[in-house]
Amino acid sequence: MHVYTPDDGTHASRVGFVVSKAVGNAVVRNRVKRRLRAAVSSRMGEVPEGALMVVRALPASARADFRELSADLDSCLAKLGRAGWLRR
Repeated sequence: MHVYTPDDGTHASRVGFVVSKAVGNAVVRNRVKRRLRAAVSSRMGEVPEGALMVVRALPASARADFRELSADLDSCLAKLGRAGWLRR
């Protein structure tokens, strides 16, 4: 996960997803994106205003269910929070 927070903070936070062909065929990649999108949408309150966040799915995400993807996302957000990047 990569996060960039511009100084002005006047824009809405945005999230992008990178799911390469190594994850699987189009059906699998889209399923992973839908699951990640749902997991991120419920956690957008933690992301600072104007932040640009990129979530990259690794090939193992094709076999992960929503609960596992959410747990991985929570782990990444916790690391960012400890580094002072997120608001709680």
